[in-house]
Amino acid sequence: MTIFLAGLTTIAKDYYEAAAIDGARYWGKFLHVTVPLLMPAFAITTVLNMVYGLRVFDIIYVTTKGGPGNQTEVLYTVIFKLFGYGYYGVGTALSTLMFVIMAVLGYFIIKLLNREVEA
Repeated sequence: MTIFLAGLTTIAKDYYEAAAIDGARYWGKFLHVTVPLLMPAFAITTVLNMVYGLRVFDIIYVTTKGGPGNQTEVLYTVIFKLFGYGYYGVGTALSTLMFVIMAVLGYFIIKLLNREVEA
């Protein structure tokens, strides 16, 4: 929310005045001025939420340790258990794979949401 509020404060009033002169109403201003100028904020929050969502470990491990059975297990609890069992190579490989997946997804999300706006 704070990132979006900061993004809203960076939008100059001149854009809204120009849209009003061109005959845009409230929804037109929102769709054609506010949303395109907030795309960097959308990109930042999307990437941060993706990274934090994929790195869920602490709350799951503290509450259930991946159980009952394997019902609440995520990739990071599997990696933690692999390191605990002494399978360091597999744990490191999975950690590296997770890093590559997050980096590639983050790159494409940023590229998608930071496209140039047509004038």
